[in-house]
Amino acid sequence: MLLSEAAEPVFARHESFLPRYGWFRKAYETAARDPRGFARRDATVRLGVGKNMVHAIRFWGLAAKIIQKEPRTAHRQSPNIVPTEMGRALFDEPGWDPYVEDPGTLWLLHWLILAPRCQLPVWWIAFYNLPTVEFTDSELVEAVDPWVAAVPDWTMPAPSSIKKDVDILFRAYDPLLRSRPDDDGNQIECPLRSLGLIENFQSGGRYRFRMGPKATLPSEIVAYAALDYISRIRTGEGSIPLSRLAYDPGSPGRAFKLSETDLAMALEPTVELTRRISLENRTGFSHLTWTGDPGATALLVLEEYYYRVWHGPDIDVSLLLQTAQEQIEERPLAEILSSVDDPQPIVAARHSAQHDVLRVFSRRYVDGLAEVKPPGPFSSYDGEALMVVDDSGALPRMLRSRTEAKPVVAALPKDVSDLETVAREIAAVTIALDDPTAQGDRVARRELRERLGRARRFLEHALVAAFGSDSCRWVLLREGGGGEMPLSPGRGSAALSDAADMAYPDTPLVRNEMLNRNSLTSQGKTARRKLLKAMVERGDEPGLGFEGYGPEVAIYRAVLQATGLHRLDDLEQEMVFRSPTDETWEQAWRIMAEEFRRAENGRIDLTDLHAVLRSPPVGMKAGVIPVLVLAGLLAHRESVAVYEIGFARPLTAELVERTASRPGQFSIGPASGSGL
Repeated sequence: MLLSEAAEPVFARHESFLPRYGWFRKAYETAARDPRGFARRDATVRLGVGKNMVHAIRFWGLAAKIIQKEPRTAHRQSPNIVPTEMGRALFDEPGWDPYVEDPGTLWLLHWLILAPRCQLPVWWIAFYNLPTVEFTDSELVEAVDPWVAAVPDWTMPAPSSIKKDVDILFRAYDPLLRSRPDDDGNQIECPLRSLGLIENFQSGGRYRFRMGPKATLPSEIVAYAALDYISRIRTGEGSIPLSRLAYDPGSPGRAFKLSETDLAMALEPTVELTRRISLENRTGFSHLTWTGDPGATALLVLEEYYYRVWHGPDIDVSLLLQTAQEQIEERPLAEILSSVDDPQPIVAARHSAQHDVLRVFSRRYVDGLAEVKPPGPFSSYDGEALMVVDDSGALPRMLRSRTEAKPVVAALPKDVSDLETVAREIAAVTIALDDPTAQGDRVARRELRERLGRARRFLEHALVAAFGSDSCRWVLLREGGGGEMPLSPGRGSAALSDAADMAYPDTPLVRNEMLNRNSLTSQGKTARRKLLKAMVERGDEPGLGFEGYGPEVAIYRAVLQATGLHRLDDLEQEMVFRSPTDETWEQAWRIMAEEFRRAENGRIDLTDLHAVLRSPPVGMKAGVIPVLVLAGLLAHRESVAVYEIGFARPLTAELVERTASRPGQFSIGPASGSGL
């Protein structure tokens, strides 16, 4: 397939924003609710993001083909945006996977982003046209240029635009970019990173595509992609050489980085489950055969897959575990798993989507007799998921914390024998690779590395079998070993969403994604700084004197206006800061007001107030807290003041900004003599 047929000549339309958790659903819901939703002047307020983010959400929705431009619209420069059939199937209620909880949906979205007509021609070239699998960012830019220049009807974009598309490619797919522990947003912000399709394997910024089988890539998604690709070049039933599905531009083999052998192995489970496709060997070459129209068959395979995901049994992985090697007996399984696997944090998808706040749980392996301390108030995580890997049946004991404890969830699988076998094999092979005798034998090292690679792939399957099935019991731990509360079993993050629902019932609803996070972007920090300054200097003016639809206006409307924190006084003569009228904000305000009453009789550390607001049952994100605290200080200015180095200070814009960035240097105490 030619580049001119496969892609649109558009570059850097993503505004340098990665697709974030929840954005695909948000794009669908915006288009489904209002075809003009992205074009409205108040779109920033409705979506709770900055203006550039509105464009980015729209772009990623169009790129993933879950929304589309309405063919016949009166607005040529700004067309109506409506859902596609795929968008409705995935995200409507009830959809196949409205909260993107199943890993297969991320692989499907990856395939849809690359599918014609692709809105990222640089990505199309990288995945489908490059003759190499290793490159630096500059090498990739140089490789892309001639492909774009060779299209007769395209205007050559600015070099910076191609560079931005290359940069966003690496940021979207390299899982190592998730490793910043201090930022819950950037840490696992882009869901495509979990696919691990690109890896940084050398110093100096050399990257490569990760070739070979992918443990989280479902067979049905591969089958759908194969049939979807076939539907563009064939009609009616027939067959096609597997080599074309592996190596042709636009094929699933290139999209998922699978060889012909890998592709055959990936398709076999679906072949066994359905009569719609089959693998045949003709004169020494493998062919995929299908019945009916390939496009319609593709959708049927996809529909059956999602039915099995949510209603059917888990895939039997016993065959994948037959290569297990002799075990290491001396060390407990939790210790072994911790040494061979670093489980990444996980998002409580349903809770996050329903409450417009990203709830992230850290994960680690423990045994049943472990004593665990819940995450502290200033942790980037909203809770912790403990994967219990012994057969004692005992529950870990959660220690008491100074504030209300963030939720700690324990997952107790029914059977960890397969998991133990493969984990012990990985540990054993790793030890063997470090042995001096193996270091000097090239053949031995190669065999050990192949065994290690196979075992690591099997480990991912074993983890899904142990912790992703209905036989796995999920419980919410009580402080001090005070019992347990059962949670939803099964695939995805349902149990974590249940735990978040119970732990954070009083979280204020903040419909502004830019502010509602622990670590703000530079644009978010600037917008919050403007808002705090206006609250101090122009609090008596409607709308704090803001005009237009800038990010600070979106934050003001979401956090102060819509909640009633900033409204007319009782005589309706002057704008003042008051207790909220939004019931979801009442508990946070009440807690803060109680702390202020304590401060009337003696100073309290500002960090203690932040800790209470970040802990259950409120669980506010750090970015929002300075706005709430300032609103409270302005409402209680007659009774409390801000203290710095033991002295009460007048509320100025400069002081407020410092309290937001360095709360540990400040306290709150009686207002007498403060000059307020």
